[in-house]
Formats: sequence, structure tokens, C-alpha cells
Amino acid sequence: MKIQIIPILALLFLAEYGQAGPPLLTNDTGTPGDGHWEINAGLSLERSLSNSQIGLRGPDVNYGLGEKIQLKFETAWIFNNHGGGEARNGAGNSALGIKWRFLDEDCLGFALSVYPQLEFNTASYSVDLGLVDPGTKFIFPFQAERRFGPLNVHGELGYVFNQEDHNQWLYGLAFGYRTSEVEWVGEIYGTSQSNIDWANTGLVFNLGFRWKWNHWIKLNASAGRSLHPAAGDEKSLISYVGLQFIF
Repeated sequence: MKIQIIPILALLFLAEYGQAGPPLLTNDTGTPGDGHWEINAGLSLERSLSNSQIGLRGPDVNYGLGEKIQLKFETAWIFNNHGGGEARNGAGNSALGIKWRFLDEDCLGFALSVYPQLEFNTASYSVDLGLVDPGTKFIFPFQAERRFGPLNVHGELGYVFNQEDHNQWLYGLAFGYRTSEVEWVGEIYGTSQSNIDWANTGLVFNLGFRWKWNHWIKLNASAGRSLHPAAGDEKSLISYVGLQFIF
């Protein structure tokens, strides 16, 4: 299945310590903070020559358990139109996850976290319609983060155990540059089969922003394109726009 926007998503925003999730695919080490909630809801679009797909992303619910742990539940609804044929829609996959930031930046100058997630089919009919891949995935990624004044750089590297398909590596490198009310963000994000075959490697380039509307709400948006589609996929344009509620 083609790389899709994940409202992290992700991804992919929270305490002032760090940002993770929408509008990016690459996660970082940030957590909401003890007793705080972060809820993302958004709209994603992926379009290629023969396929267009819209995702209603969310609710993506995150809760801070202490200052270093984040609990997550995420789901979606997908609309797909392939080759101008009959439009299909159905429940996207759901995901459960827990992030643990086990090293803070003030210790060694950078932060480290681990973010295991279980992704599973929400409805079998969505598999029958070809909206999602069958089976369960266990995603085991690590994140690293370093700040240089208003510039934040973070990376992610992980492995995906796929019940019904080839296992995969995932990796991303992202940045955020903060001004008074806006953070400008960008990334290169990729996946490849476990044998690291270039023909089966997908790469995405993404640019966007996070605008702090007020203390409780942020507007997140991004747009990008695939730099190198995996074998059998087409080059595509991707975009995401959504709101994040923090309380």
C-alpha cells in the first residue's frame, strides 16, 4: 500500500518540550505532559495519476502519563477512487501506542525515546474493499532530538513487523523552526523492505507549518510528494490539514 499521511498521525504536539505527529510522518520525543490531553483531527489527501484517496484522520487521542510517557489511540475513515471507478469508503486501520522518553536533552545534549505501536484492522470489510492492507503490524521505532535555539532537529528509525506482508524499515529526518506563533516544519520520510532493496523503497518529501491559534488550539498543515515510489506504486502528491486540541 502506498505511503499515506498518518496523523501522529502521527504525525506527529503537545508540551513545549517537543512536537510530534501531524502534519509530519516523522515522530519525535515530545509528550503531552502529566495529565494533559492532545487530540488531533484532520483531513489528508493522496493523489496519483490513477488513484485519489481522502482520509478523515482521527480522533488521534494522546494522554500524558507523567512527564515522559504518552498513551495513544488513533483511527481514521478512508474514501478512495481508483481509476475513475466506483468510489469506496470505510474504516481505516486503528493503532494503539505508548511512547517513553527515556533520556532528556538536558542530560547529554539530546533526547531519546521509544514508541512501540500496534496497528490493526478496524473492520474486515475495509480489507475486502482494498482500502487497507490485511493483518496486524507491530511498529517499533526509536526517536532522537536535538535543539539549536529556535531550530529543532529530530530523526526516527524503526522496524515494522508485518503479519501478512514483508517486514519493513522506517526512517525519517525532520526539522522545525519556531517563530513567535508559527513553527515551520519539513521532513524526508521513507520505508523499505527488510532487505533494504532500493526498488522497494518509498521516500516522501514534506513541508508544512504549525500555527498556534491560541493556548488550546493549533492549526497544522503540510504538502509534499513522493521522491521515489516503491515498486508497483506511482508517484503521488500528499497533503494534510487539521486541528490539534491541547488541554
